[in-house]
Amino acid sequence: MPLRIRITRTALVVLLVAALTVVASALQAQTSAAAPTTWQTVDVRLLDHRVVKPGESVTVSLPVPSSATHAKLVVAGQLSWRPSKVSVCPGSAATSRCTARPALTTPVKKAAFAHVTVDLAGAGRKVTVHNSSASTSVTIRLASWGTAGAGAVPTPTPTPTPTAKPTATATARPTATATPSASASPVPTVAPVASPTPSPTRATPTPSPTVVAAPAASPSTSGQPGPGTTGVPAGTRLKVHEGDLKITQPNTVIDSLEVRGIVWVRAPGVVIKNSLITGRKLDSSLSLVYAGDPGVSVTIEDSELYAKDPTPHVRGIIGSNFTLRRVNMHHVIDHMAITGDNVLVESSWLHDTLYYDNDPYYDGTPTHDDNAQIAIGNNITFRKNTLSGTHNAAIQVTQDRGVVSNLTLDGNWINDGACSVNLAQNKWGPVQGVVIKNNVFTRSQIHSGCAIIADNQTIPQVSLKGNVWSDGKPVSSIQGRETGQKGGS
Repeated sequence: MPLRIRITRTALVVLLVAALTVVASALQAQTSAAAPTTWQTVDVRLLDHRVVKPGESVTVSLPVPSSATHAKLVVAGQLSWRPSKVSVCPGSAATSRCTARPALTTPVKKAAFAHVTVDLAGAGRKVTVHNSSASTSVTIRLASWGTAGAGAVPTPTPTPTPTAKPTATATARPTATATPSASASPVPTVAPVASPTPSPTRATPTPSPTVVAAPAASPSTSGQPGPGTTGVPAGTRLKVHEGDLKITQPNTVIDSLEVRGIVWVRAPGVVIKNSLITGRKLDSSLSLVYAGDPGVSVTIEDSELYAKDPTPHVRGIIGSNFTLRRVNMHHVIDHMAITGDNVLVESSWLHDTLYYDNDPYYDGTPTHDDNAQIAIGNNITFRKNTLSGTHNAAIQVTQDRGVVSNLTLDGNWINDGACSVNLAQNKWGPVQGVVIKNNVFTRSQIHSGCAIIADNQTIPQVSLKGNVWSDGKPVSSIQGRETGQKGGS
């Protein structure tokens, strides 16, 4: 006998209602998933050439409202001495699931870029960057943030494709004639540091030929100098000057220029402001700005200097009688080589020097990179600067050309180096009239705790006052060494 199933009217109604509920839920989920996201375009630098060590994770907060559900990021990784995987993970931790799918892998001697969209659900408006295998300079920019649509969703705003380098479309406003140089005159090579550095044991990246930095925000002289207070003011339109620039007229003012070559200062009273200087390919020792001739002087303000073609041959500025104010300088061997009197550096950000494991200027040994190398000179002042990113020293006195005297370090934030400040007297006797006051040192030296080192005969010539470590403990002593001893740096 066939089996008969009788369904009552009530049961049928219940089944129909259940089926309609399932269908409605599915349609609602499909509609929600398909709902576009409304995007708000921004341009905020979250990390700026931050060196992330192997296995290190760095968490940054996103300047987005609580309603934001997604963020689009532009990530760059460079200066790795071997391939390294850079992951960008939502939230405050780098999970194994996230690091298994890195945003990019840095090639040796080249930069890599990636566009990443991060789901902020449960992330607390934070992202964590993780680096795998070799120290890598990481830059992250927030390009836009979005809010998932609900109900009637407006048409989303497309995000412009970001570029790695700011477009120079400026109009310069020089007040005097600056004549391009047909051929560069030779520049004397600065001698190696008097006290060689032992080979560092920490990971050391190989410079990349594609280092790029964007203009910083409007300058300010308050607080610690950094990406928001130094460099070309935001919104400045730059006119491109291809090739070297030779300045021969006294009191020339160069304003809002991007110089893709070497600047040769051959006159007194020169002013360079709101400008970008990136140099050119070099096959011998030069600097982005040369001010080493007798009788010349230059002031550089609210500008950025870096080598677009990294090489062991390049420094930032060589010479004397110069002033740097609110300058962002990076990716050169030494930010400056001082070869004479009357130098003032203030409210500037000197960071991320170039470094080579095999430097031809040091017989194939590692680079001796400094924020400032002082060969000779009187009346030299560093005031309220951020000095970081070196392997040899932040301030290195060599006295390999003559006496250095009346050197003042006042109110700076000083980091890194083998020892951060190295006063090597060489054959010229004690370094005279050194004042080191009100500086903040971080404990990031290769030789742990070595804020200042000097020859024993120089130590009595140093006035030490008000210096502290970043944890507030005083820096009250100088590490001593015998003249000529290869120690500390």
